[in-house]
Amino acid sequence: MKFGHVLKERLKSEGFPPEWVDSAISYQQLKKCIHRLTDELAQVGLDPVTLGKLLKHVEDYNTAAVGEEEERPFEYILSGEPPPGPQDGDGTGSAKRPRKPFHPKLLFKINEATGALHSAKLDKETKSKLHMLAVETGLSDLRVLEEPDSKSITSTDSANTTNAPSNVPCVNEGNKRPGYRTVEVPLTSDTEFFAKLTSELSGLEKLQEKEEKKLHGQIEELGKQISKLTNPDRRANKKLIAVWRQIFQLYIESGIFFGTTETDHTAHDAEKAAARFQAFVDALAEQGLVAKFKKPENTQALNMFININREILQGLRFGEINRMAMMKILKKFDKKTALGVKATVPKQIEYPEFSEHLAKAVCAEVNTQILSHVPQLDEYNCPMCFDIEWRPVKLRCGHVFCIRCLIVMQTNHQHRCPLCREKTVIDANSDNLDLELADFLKKWFPDEVKAKQKYNELMAGVDQYGEVYKDKCAIM
Repeated sequence: MKFGHVLKERLKSEGFPPEWVDSAISYQQLKKCIHRLTDELAQVGLDPVTLGKLLKHVEDYNTAAVGEEEERPFEYILSGEPPPGPQDGDGTGSAKRPRKPFHPKLLFKINEATGALHSAKLDKETKSKLHMLAVETGLSDLRVLEEPDSKSITSTDSANTTNAPSNVPCVNEGNKRPGYRTVEVPLTSDTEFFAKLTSELSGLEKLQEKEEKKLHGQIEELGKQISKLTNPDRRANKKLIAVWRQIFQLYIESGIFFGTTETDHTAHDAEKAAARFQAFVDALAEQGLVAKFKKPENTQALNMFININREILQGLRFGEINRMAMMKILKKFDKKTALGVKATVPKQIEYPEFSEHLAKAVCAEVNTQILSHVPQLDEYNCPMCFDIEWRPVKLRCGHVFCIRCLIVMQTNHQHRCPLCREKTVIDANSDNLDLELADFLKKWFPDEVKAKQKYNELMAGVDQYGEVYKDKCAIM
């Protein structure tokens, strides 16, 4: 099935909002522009085979002319500024300047006396073809164009401009080599093609900004709900905090949109993200976490969280479809015209990262507005025993350990901090107890604190009475 039909079916069947579908790359309309352009090129004798051969000679010439002062004899250029970088506007990339319109030109240099192509590196056959093209398309009626650095146009040339037919090549006298002129082949459909493509890319950028703003509002609202539902000062929430913590821990470990391991630390495509998201949802069901929510406000908050992630996935799919449409249409442009823009256009038209940028922005909001309301145990584990920092001790160097690990280090005459190697363990005492952190841990991790306290009491008995103390406790 042709890509145009595949694109149409995917936009129709994958549940995208109508506004998104209307903003998608119009592949079929751009394809029609290409057909009109090939007709225009054919009228001046530049069918794809001929043009491809000429541009190949030019490519060889340009390669051989590296470091020389001679100008390119034949080229297709796109006039337009590249989109602004991340430091434009307010420095964050959020305030982007409008995309400048493109003014593509098909140009080659000719000897104004003979009409021959300016190039010493092309073979006689190619020169002859271009000379005949110049004669057949009426070089005697050439229009002289003013270059940006030209101050004016001569009166005789102005007269030629007025009387020249619209379908003859345009000649630019602003070239640097005397005796040569730049011929611009008169084309309109390529301008139409790039104007339409640029306009649609701008539309996608605006859509992205709108969707990001909408999701920001949803995330902010959900963050407030999660904060209320997990407030440890409310007795009714104490049992549910652990459930929310398990849910968010599963979510973090799933790495749905971005990898968090050494072997996988890149952004995921829509297919991989969808598979990981489904695995996350399945894990919620398998562990019975949803069933632990008895009150509807908890279930509603979880559903909203899942729906936000579904919308991010939808944005990923939509972005990938449009990026593929853009690359396919540029490939078709080159195949039908032989103008070779696919390697050049991406440098001048930056495809809006509708998917990846949106996912990054929204995931960052999820972390700061939602996940941060429920602290994870990993953030408060002692770096020595990898368990919760019960009765945490903050050393002078700023590193924190549980009190038992500190006592063990002092008993073993380990005077330096194992993390930074500063001599801070030896002088730690009761003044180093972080009472504020201890209260925080007791509030958010009551079960873990009780378990660690019980374990420390057991190990203190072992230190005093030996391993037999464990058996004594088991009997008791």
